[in-house]
Amino acid sequence: MSSIFLIGLGALALLALYLFLRTSRRASDKRDSDHADEHAADVTVDHGDAHKGHSHSLPAGETEVLAPEAGDFDSVHKGKAAYRGCKFDPDEVRRTRNFVGPKIDLSNLPPVNPVVQAALAAVDENRIREHMLRLSGELPLMVGGKSIKIATRSTHHGDLQHALAYIVEQYQALGIAARRVPYKVRGKQLENIEAVIPGKTNPDKVVVIGSHLDSTAGRPWSVEAQAPGADDDGSGTVGVLELARAIKDMGLPYTVRILHFTGEEQGLWGSYAYSDLVAAAKTDVVAMVQVDMIGYCGKPGNRVDIHDGADKNGSHSIAVAFFRAIARYGINLKPVDTHNHAVDDRSDHAGFLDHGYKAVLISEEFTDDGFNPNYHQLSDRVKNCNLPYMVEVVKAIIALTVDLAGGK
Repeated sequence: MSSIFLIGLGALALLALYLFLRTSRRASDKRDSDHADEHAADVTVDHGDAHKGHSHSLPAGETEVLAPEAGDFDSVHKGKAAYRGCKFDPDEVRRTRNFVGPKIDLSNLPPVNPVVQAALAAVDENRIREHMLRLSGELPLMVGGKSIKIATRSTHHGDLQHALAYIVEQYQALGIAARRVPYKVRGKQLENIEAVIPGKTNPDKVVVIGSHLDSTAGRPWSVEAQAPGADDDGSGTVGVLELARAIKDMGLPYTVRILHFTGEEQGLWGSYAYSDLVAAAKTDVVAMVQVDMIGYCGKPGNRVDIHDGADKNGSHSIAVAFFRAIARYGINLKPVDTHNHAVDDRSDHAGFLDHGYKAVLISEEFTDDGFNPNYHQLSDRVKNCNLPYMVEVVKAIIALTVDLAGGK
């Protein structure tokens, strides 16, 4: 009888050990979650189907929205049009933590172009601040001669239409052609904005510079009534608008298309749709640069990241051009070539990579110790951004775009 008792004790001990290890593994998986907001864990997303398995409750006045259908985007994006967030994939961060990327040659830099230098000097922090305050709902927008205050830029909220109109009017005021480019998700029409600065000598060659206009405060599957999104991605939106102002009269050889995507927070919808159009038209896109979250710098050093997907499709050449542009013009930034796959599918460059184009993401630091604590929160407001830092990033994007578009 004592032997049976001992066997029973042993079995109980093994069961207890199994339960302990399983609980520990679940806790570890939860800590390693790549979503910055607590709500993402409540949602299981299946491409081409509605969000399922969620247990969240929506605030009053918000309604659930559906995920896209399988045929809404080109099959090259299969399984990807779902909310992921921009924070680094923790597995990829661990894998590449001690990886040293390829050395970038900063020798034999060309002399400074005085036209570009003057454009960099003209980047205006006050103008940037005003646009960001208006787009984050802290000041009213002026649209069609009317003062309109928005509280959100949620892809599914009516306020986004006011933000779209505001951006189009800004380009019109600059004398730049801009249009809404429609796309559909599950039968519902949504819109991106495309502004075009035609190339002077080789207009068929195209540089695409992107940002996303939509915002979220952590519930992208719903119609959010409040989502200021000053940094994410009000900063990129205003940054590329400032880029347009800077280069519009330079007569660059290649065409520059500036995009304001929507549906980014739901799963890169607008950029997947637009990249499908570009690929179907066999457009000669020489480079795509996505500008997403460039307004926060919580540590000394002015670090700015460029994500080239470990040279996916030859995209490292854009990173090299970025480093050299910063060095050439003495811009006050410390560029970092992440050279890994941690954000390949987490911003609007992803669709272009899927179609074989060279594409990168330029951002503030996305790793854990430098990540914006206001990400997808109601606290993502202009007062929590670092505008002097953002000015330097905008300068770098201007200098890079001139180089990519064949300028001197």
